[in-house]
Amino acid sequence: MRIALLLTLLLAAPALADEREPLYGSWGSPVQCAGAPLKPGGTVMAAPFDIGQDWLQQGGLWCRLSWGPLERRETGVFAAARAQCGEDGVNGYFVTMETKGETMTIRWDFLRVNGPLGRCVGS
Repeated sequence: MRIALLLTLLLAAPALADEREPLYGSWGSPVQCAGAPLKPGGTVMAAPFDIGQDWLQQGGLWCRLSWGPLERRETGVFAAARAQCGEDGVNGYFVTMETKGETMTIRWDFLRVNGPLGRCVGS
């Protein structure tokens, strides 16, 4: 009985893998990835987008993600999510993420675009 259960779990492991894994990690411009000042001599630092299984974070902005289906394309992957962002007040956004080769583009409610972004070293 234990062998059958173990065998079932081992065979199911690839199916349990997170298909959004290619989206996870830190993405940004070279300035964002380096955490450099937004303005020369400034005190506010640029920050990359850190994307995980349930969260998207950039600097002090945190968003809880509720993912939709992932679509594999010839050039990469495309996924959409509802993002609930904020701390004192919550704002909702429709966010899409699309990879093409080694870059990612993030769209917020189809109007605001971040990208193309590269994967930050060490991510």
